[in-house]
Amino acid sequence: MILMSIFNTVEFYIITAFIAAAVIAAAAMPSRRGAARTFLYAGTLRTDAALSDAGIVAIVNERGELEINRFGLEGVWADDGAYSLAVTIIGFDVTIEERLVPGRVHNEQATAAFAGLDCLGAERYHFNYRSDATGRSAAFSLNIRPGNRIERLLS
Repeated sequence: MILMSIFNTVEFYIITAFIAAAVIAAAAMPSRRGAARTFLYAGTLRTDAALSDAGIVAIVNERGELEINRFGLEGVWADDGAYSLAVTIIGFDVTIEERLVPGRVHNEQATAAFAGLDCLGAERYHFNYRSDATGRSAAFSLNIRPGNRIERLLS
């Protein structure tokens, strides 16, 4: 009987209201991931690479910039085709969207491409590289420190 009387006290209702307010405040808080930042980079098509499976090699150069080397391009012509990257950063999650323009002149086919990214700090990032044109992607984590390197096949 004494335990049931606690539900009839003013203190019980004050504590209950406080807990309810804390739950509502926690639910209304914005995400801590931060705002999305998007950067666009024009790449360079290459014709000197040997034909290979579709993949990327990401290398952090001595200046701390991430160099993306893309191999296994098909159907992109070096004369008037194009390779570019749209990089979206949310916290430590990075999405790299590859954009390919095949071109119309069919003289020399590009087999590889290169782009340098200067938008990343010296942190560990989680990458998702996507190519909507080819329907292929790769995911990896990399510390942005000079000399670090990772290779991934696009599947």
